[in-house]
Amino acid sequence: MKRDAVVTSVAFAGAAVACSLVALRITRKIRTRTGLDPFAVPNGSSREKGADRRKAALVLTSHPDDESYFFAPTIQALKAANVETHLVCLSDGGAGGDGETRKKELLRVKELFELEGMCIVEAEDLMDGMTNAWPAKTVMTVLDEYTGGAPTTFDYVVTFDAGGVSGHLNHVSTYEGTKQWIEERKTSISSVSDRGGCPQVWVLETTNTARKLSGALDFATSYLESLIDSRRVFVPSASPVEVIKAVRLHASQFVWYRKIFVVFSRYTYMNTLRRID
Repeated sequence: MKRDAVVTSVAFAGAAVACSLVALRITRKIRTRTGLDPFAVPNGSSREKGADRRKAALVLTSHPDDESYFFAPTIQALKAANVETHLVCLSDGGAGGDGETRKKELLRVKELFELEGMCIVEAEDLMDGMTNAWPAKTVMTVLDEYTGGAPTTFDYVVTFDAGGVSGHLNHVSTYEGTKQWIEERKTSISSVSDRGGCPQVWVLETTNTARKLSGALDFATSYLESLIDSRRVFVPSASPVEVIKAVRLHASQFVWYRKIFVVFSRYTYMNTLRRID
């Protein structure tokens, strides 16, 4: 019985990976034909008139490993579009006393994805914990400090949505702080014509558990949703193998159930982002 169960599990996992590879090839063709890519611009140039610089994006996460488990397809898309990509992590994830280890692991991921900038925030009111709600003001201060107080420094900010993927309070607080930050920035700009200078904020959509664990099988639903809503975009992974490699670099967190999760998680194979105004 045990042998049959193992064989069945291996076969199912193999089928999931095979479906993922097929879906990846299809999505690459779709993106090429439709131009469905919010980050793709000629030569990665800025959207600002007269500006001769690469576009820049800030990916805001809550813990070391969020960027690998959840945001990796988006990071791959940003790099493929020649967008200068920075990662700001709001804590060292040290609730278990392994903060220093997790910071070193995140540095290895930075090298893997060839990120241009990275910051790990250490603040008393941004402590890692499932029950810790973080003050929006602190998150806003971090964003202000990293962007130098200039909303045009970055063209994009990417972070969690209100569901935080898993409902983790740290993730939800990251979204709330970002939402208030961009609202305040837009309000502070008096001229309507200047509001285009504020960065676009894209949030990673939370799905129900069935879709979350359906791997690449969620491809059709996610892609169709992006066609219906112009503020939503479908971002397939350029390389699920690279995503899994990034996850494995967080060795201290790569316990047995996360090894299973990364195979079946839709976030290994795709992201769906929604722009908030």
